Amino acid sequence: MGRETARAAHDLLIAQGADRMDHPGGSLLAHLDRVEARLAAWGARDALRLAGLCHAFYGTDGFAEHLLPLAGRDVLAAAIGEEAEELVYFYASCDRDVSYPELGNENGLFRDRFTGGTFTPTEQQRRDFAELTAANELDVLQHNRDLLSRHGGALLKLFTRWRSLLSEAAFAAALELLRLKGAEREAFLTGLERGDVVTGVVSVIASFGVTFVELGGVEAMMNIPEVSWHHIGTPADVIAEGEEHVFEVLGVDMTRERVFLSHKALEPDPLAAFAREGFTGIHAGRVTKVVSIGVFVKVAPGVEGLVHEQDLAGLAPREGDELTVEVASVNLVTRRVGLSLRAKRGA
Repeated sequence: MGRETARAAHDLLIAQGADRMDHPGGSLLAHLDRVEARLAAWGARDALRLAGLCHAFYGTDGFAEHLLPLAGRDVLAAAIGEEAEELVYFYASCDRDVSYPELGNENGLFRDRFTGGTFTPTEQQRRDFAELTAANELDVLQHNRDLLSRHGGALLKLFTRWRSLLSEAAFAAALELLRLKGAEREAFLTGLERGDVVTGVVSVIASFGVTFVELGGVEAMMNIPEVSWHHIGTPADVIAEGEEHVFEVLGVDMTRERVFLSHKALEPDPLAAFAREGFTGIHAGRVTKVVSIGVFVKVAPGVEGLVHEQDLAGLAPREGDELTVEVASVNLVTRRVGLSLRAKRGA
């Protein structure tokens, strides 16, 4: 960032009284300097750094004070350049209630609180907005422990939803500041009980099938059988990174500080519904899996049963074949459905 441009921005900030306005961690000017320095440390380009330094000129949805009226946009543009000034306006214009939930969505709408208009930002605009928000909010919370305690968890969920937009450095800084530690972490964990219903944001779907979920300061985990009652190949068939969902707490391991969740526990159990509706009778279904002891056949949405090898009468069905079967038994504890073959209706 050029020295002359930085000096011009500072001169304008001081002329408008930023050094005399109170803000967490000192004056507003001190806060703006720290935001710019944080963006620089994260590798932001010059225009974004300048926008970070000047982001309070028109006020924000969370900070009503402004240094210049919107009629003075030309004044700021002359000092820091048009690209940086447009970023300042974009940041200041955000209606957070409407735009924050939509920002992680490629086609999400952004509402301009000054004009009332809505539009879909470009990917670069979304990335710039997320990065500047992280730099701003992390500095505020770092210098105000009360705000950190009250809003840190919600902010970490938000940044987890925006993870694909944030730089690695920005997200790492968010985790470092906003993850619960020490007594606060212990209190959070001890406050959870089996059966509790919690909201969380899917942070990572690991290649080995485990899903990690950000609860707002503590990351929980969910094994693939707890994602859905239906047969799935990967958790990504049902949920996606950055999505917020409701989960049931299955348990808390205080020794390893782990929280275990279930997504399917809050969904209707198709096997229980199948049993309640009267499962006896003849069903036509597709073979979903061939195993050494027989074949699994789907007899209802989310319900599969096993036809044992000895009941196949010498047939060798393949995946996708349609069989006519009779349901012999249903066990809700072992979650096993016993089937017997009636006829094969073709491949």
